Amino acid sequence: MHGGMKVYRGAAAAARHYVEADRSRADDYYLAEGSGVAMRFVASPDGVDRRDDMDGDTYEKWVAGIDVETGAVKGRLRTDEHAVRFIEVTVNGPKTWSLAAALHPEVAAAYDAAQMSAAEEIIGWLASHATTRVGSRGRQVQVPVEQIEGAVVRHFTSRAGDPHRHLHLQINARVFADGVWRGIHTVGVRDSLEAINGIGHAAMMTDPGFRAALASHGLTLDANTGEVVELAPYAGAFSARARQIETNVDTYEAHWRGDHPGEEPGPALRQAWDRRAWADARPDKVVPTSGEDLRQRWVEELQELGCRPPGLAGAASSVAGRPAMLRPGLLDRNALVDLALVRLGARRSAWNAADARGEAERLIAAIGGAVDGTVRRELAEDLTSRIVAASRPLLGRTDVPEHIRALTSTDVLAVEHEIVDRVARRAENKWITVVEGAAGPGKTTRLAATREAVEAKGYRMLMVTPTRKAAQVAASEVGTSAHSVAWLLHQHGFRWDDDGTWKRVAATPSPSARLHRGDLLVVDEAGMLDQDTARALLCLADETRARVMLVGDRHQLPAVGRGGVLDLAIRYAPDRVTQLDTVRRFADPAYAELSLRMRTGENPGDVFDELVRRGDVVIHASDVERQQALAVRTTYGELVVADTREQVAKINNLAHQVRKAMGEVTDRVVTASGERIGVGDRIATRRNDHDADVANRETWTVIACDGGALTVHGEAGRRVLPPEYVRANVELAYATTAYGAQGATVPVSHVLIGEHTGAASGYVGMTRGRERNVAHVVAESVQEARSQWVAVFGRDRADLGPAHARVAAADAVDRYGPNAPVRPAPPRVAGSRHADGYGRRSPASPRGRSLGL
Repeated sequence: MHGGMKVYRGAAAAARHYVEADRSRADDYYLAEGSGVAMRFVASPDGVDRRDDMDGDTYEKWVAGIDVETGAVKGRLRTDEHAVRFIEVTVNGPKTWSLAAALHPEVAAAYDAAQMSAAEEIIGWLASHATTRVGSRGRQVQVPVEQIEGAVVRHFTSRAGDPHRHLHLQINARVFADGVWRGIHTVGVRDSLEAINGIGHAAMMTDPGFRAALASHGLTLDANTGEVVELAPYAGAFSARARQIETNVDTYEAHWRGDHPGEEPGPALRQAWDRRAWADARPDKVVPTSGEDLRQRWVEELQELGCRPPGLAGAASSVAGRPAMLRPGLLDRNALVDLALVRLGARRSAWNAADARGEAERLIAAIGGAVDGTVRRELAEDLTSRIVAASRPLLGRTDVPEHIRALTSTDVLAVEHEIVDRVARRAENKWITVVEGAAGPGKTTRLAATREAVEAKGYRMLMVTPTRKAAQVAASEVGTSAHSVAWLLHQHGFRWDDDGTWKRVAATPSPSARLHRGDLLVVDEAGMLDQDTARALLCLADETRARVMLVGDRHQLPAVGRGGVLDLAIRYAPDRVTQLDTVRRFADPAYAELSLRMRTGENPGDVFDELVRRGDVVIHASDVERQQALAVRTTYGELVVADTREQVAKINNLAHQVRKAMGEVTDRVVTASGERIGVGDRIATRRNDHDADVANRETWTVIACDGGALTVHGEAGRRVLPPEYVRANVELAYATTAYGAQGATVPVSHVLIGEHTGAASGYVGMTRGRERNVAHVVAESVQEARSQWVAVFGRDRADLGPAHARVAAADAVDRYGPNAPVRPAPPRVAGSRHADGYGRRSPASPRGRSLGL
C-alpha cells in the first residue's frame, strides 16, 4: 500500500451512487456474487467485529450517520454539503499480485484473505489510536474513541477491466467517545497515513498463506519492491491496455457531460462505456461476457506477451518452493531502530508515532519472509516503541496528541545547528550573500554581471543547482559552467544512500569541480536545497575558503525533505540579503503586480476576483471535462501544471490519444508504468544517465524508434535512449507537476487548482507564462471556485527544518487541542449498553451475515 487518503464530504446518496456505479462495472457483473455493496465492521480498542453486510439502502444510511441496527441517529449530524461522512483508503498491492491471482485460483483466494486481514488490522489500529475533540470552542481537548465503524468494498478489477484486486476501506466519521456519538478527528486520521499504509503493506507482504500460495507455484516476491519477480516484465503491457481503456471512458464521459450539463451518468450508461472502451482498445478481441471469459482473456494475454511463469500450463516444470520464514528473535532491533531514525530524518524534520509505526512495518516487510500476523504486530509495536523512545521530543509537555509531529532526532537537530553556525560565521566575515526574488526578477542578467565582476578580479564563479536539468538551463543563460549540487559533492567525496545515510571518502575532484580561496560558489534555486546537502556544501565552501551566494525564493517550491535553508540564511545573515522586487517576466505589468500578491498570499479572494475579471480562470463542471480540455491545450505546446503524478499521467495519456487520432504520433513502445510512446511524442527522461547523456526531467521529442530504443531530440541535441532506459525511466511530458515546471518560462501556462494544490505550487504554476497564466477549477459556481482558490493560498506544506517544526507542533496543539487528562476507565459490565442504547451485539454468524462479499 502506498496510496493516499480521501475525505468524503457531501450527500450519502451520492456516495451510494458512486459505490454502486463502481460495482456495476466489470468485477460486479463478471466476477462478484450476491447483491451486497459493502462489508461492515465495528471496532473498539478491544477488537474488531464483522457485522452483517450492507446492501445499497443500508450503506446509504450508514454513510448518513444512522445506526443501521437501531435506526437511531448518531448524535447531532451536519446536513450541509461540507459535512464529513467517511475517510477512505485503498488496500492493495503491486499489479503483479493481481496477475498472479488471475493465473492461479489458490493465489487469488490467499491474496483476498490477506487483503481482508490487512483491512481488519487497519480498522483495529485506528480504533486504538483515533481521537475526537470534546469541549467548548477554544478549550477543546482530544479524547480516544471507544468505538468506530468501517465499511469495506471489494473490487477485482480496475475501471478498465484488467486484474486489480483491491479494497476500499471507509471509516465512518461518527465515532462513540465519552458517552455520546461525535465526529472523528479527521486531521488525526490523516496524519496517521504512514501507519495505515505500512500496516497494510506488511500485513499482506508477510502473510503466510499468501506467501505459501505464491511459493507453491514457483513465484517469488522482491523484498524491496514487493513485485512478483516472474511477472514484473509483463505488468507494463497490462497497465498500457488499462490506461487506454480508462482514457477512452474518460473521453466518452467528458463528451456526454458536455451534452448533458447538470446530469449524472447511471450504471447502465457506464456499463455501455466500459464495453465500448474495451472494444475500441482491443478491436481484434471479443469483449468478455462472463467471469470465466475475463479470466481466460487475462491468461491468454499473458501468454501472448511471452509469459511462461512456473506453475502455468505450458510452462517449464519447476519444483514448488516454500516461503522463507521471518524469525524475529534473530533480528538486531537496535540496528533497525537506528535505520528507521535515519530514514525518518531523511524525509522530514519531525514525525509522530504513526510515522514510526509505518517505518517499522516497512522495515519488517523488506526483511523478506512470512510471519504470523500476531508475531508481526508484536514486533512492529516493539520497534515503534523503541523508535519513539530514541526520538527527541520537540515540545516539553506531556499532553501532546499522538498524531502531532513533535518528534525528531539528535542528528536532525545537529545538522540544522551546524548550518546556522556556518552561516552566522560567514555572515560575520562577509563570505555569504543571499539574493531573493520573485518569479521573473531578471535574475539571469544579474548573475551574468556577477560572473563578469568575479572574473575581472581573477576569481572563478561556479554555479550549482538542485537538479542537472536546472544546471543546463543556468549554464546556457548565465554563460558559466554549471552543475548539479550532487555532482559537485560527489566530486569532493561526499556519498549518500537511498536511506539518507551520509559519509565522506577520499576523492580527487576534476578541474571543473575545484574551488579556491575567493572563488564564488553560486547555488541557484537554493530554496529547494535539503539540509543534509546544504551542510555538505557549506562544509566544502569552508574548506576551500570559497564565497557563497544563495539565490532563490522562499515562496516557491521547497525542498523534498528537510528544507528551510534559505530561511535560515536570511535569518542568520540578515545584513547579507538582497531583495529583487522588480518583476520583468510578464508582458502585462498589471499581471506582474498581481503575481507579487500571489507570492505573499495577500488577499487571495481579491486576487481571484481580478483573475476572473481578466479571463484567467476557467471553471469546469467535472474533472473529466477539465482533463479533456487541458489535454487539447498541451497539443498546442502550452504548459499544463498539475498537482499529482496521477493527474499528470491522465492528461498525458489523453494528449497522446488526441495526437494519435490526428495522425501526429504513433504507438511503438510500452513503458513499465504502462504508457504508450511513439514517434512525435513529447517525453521526459526521469533519471540522470551519464552514458546516455540525459538529465532527470529533461524534455525531448521522439524522432525515431527501433527495437524499443528511442532516438530523441531536445535543446541539448540528439540522443539515443536504449530500450532498458526507455522502459524504466521515460514518460510522456505533455503535462508536468509544479516541480517539473519550476524554472521554466513559456508563453502560456495552465494550472490545475484543487485540494492538493498548495500556496507554493499554485504560485509557481501561475508564474510560468510570459503572456498568460490560466487557473482551471472544477466547481459548480464562481463562489465555490473562489473558495477553493482562497484555500490554496492558506496551505503551506513546506518542511523548513526542526526549529520551524517545533513552532508548527506547538501551533497544532493549540489549534486541535491537547490530550485530555487521563481519567480512570469505568468498569466494563458484560452485556452493558452505551448511554444512547447502542450495544455491541453478537454478529448473526462468526463473520456476520454475508451478502456475497
